[in-house]
Amino acid sequence: MRRLAVAAITRVSDECHGNPASVHRSGQYARKILEEARARVAALIGAPARTIVFTSGGTEANNLAIFGAARASGRRRRIITSAIEHSSVLAPVAELEGVGFSVQRLIPDRDGRIAPEQISDALTDDVALVTIGLANAEVGTIQRVAGLAETIGRSGAISHLDAAQALGRIPLDAAELGCDLMTLSAHKIGGPPGCGALYVRPGARIQPVMLGGPQEGGLRAGTPNLIGAAGFGAAAEEVMTGLDAERARVAELASFLFARLTVAIRRLSLNGPLTGRLAHTLNLTFPDVLGESLLIALDLDGIEVSMGSACAAGAVEPSHVLLAMGRTPAEARSSLRISLGWNTTADDIARAASIIPRVYERVAAAAGDSEAAVS
Repeated sequence: MRRLAVAAITRVSDECHGNPASVHRSGQYARKILEEARARVAALIGAPARTIVFTSGGTEANNLAIFGAARASGRRRRIITSAIEHSSVLAPVAELEGVGFSVQRLIPDRDGRIAPEQISDALTDDVALVTIGLANAEVGTIQRVAGLAETIGRSGAISHLDAAQALGRIPLDAAELGCDLMTLSAHKIGGPPGCGALYVRPGARIQPVMLGGPQEGGLRAGTPNLIGAAGFGAAAEEVMTGLDAERARVAELASFLFARLTVAIRRLSLNGPLTGRLAHTLNLTFPDVLGESLLIALDLDGIEVSMGSACAAGAVEPSHVLLAMGRTPAEARSSLRISLGWNTTADDIARAASIIPRVYERVAAAAGDSEAAVS
């Protein structure tokens, strides 16, 4: 976690033992800490503090947005989303589909982009919700959403942006984006895991999903995670002081790594656009190897990457994002995601650029030997 987040968590753990809902002195001190954290998170997206609803993370925020909008939808029974969303969007949408909502899942181009006209053309007077990821979690593609919320609003539907990946990596302005709901996550910006937030535009139609108390403006019952909120707020404050410099630094490191890997590994390919994506994400297809085998081998050499796919019954399923982008199952199974963060250093990248090609050659050679033995 970021330095300021750790300091805030430590301070609150040591000094604050009240419930923010209590009226006594300890409770009011806790309330002060909670509201300061709310204001800091809101400031990172240029929003009023009252628009931030703290949650247990991005997954809960997405669930609150989707189920909350559905509960407030009245006769509107259609949902528009895309085929490349995070599972915390896809799963609640599928749940609503099972109880009578119709769902339109838009297909992206090969770079992972959803054309704005795909969304506007799909809007009808029975659409309850449009839920789209602002930046894709696996390939980093940033969607073109300028003016889209206004179009959605004119149709009478609710607009939701999952901005968990984008927060702290590109500038976000809630007023400029114009969306009704926006998902945020603390650990994506170096805050504590298990804390997130949902931005709720004043006047947006949404009903609570968790019941039992008036906390968080009546939208999220239960005693808030004060320690998590304080850490989230502190991380947001630290991000705000150097967002542009951090973006440039990470972009330079990612470009260096990609260039080195492209020279060292023939037929290596990038999934996603060269421009218009989050700089910290490199989703790469490594030819002639299984991504799972390469991931394990890299982990043994101290390089941690991910596949962006789920494991079930011992079999690795290809990424639904890459399949929707037109990659073959074999290409998807040969792909890995390399993520850079606020704490990634130039030495880390130099080491990765040295180790990854060497490990890849070893894994590719082993795969070739196995195929030869079988044949």
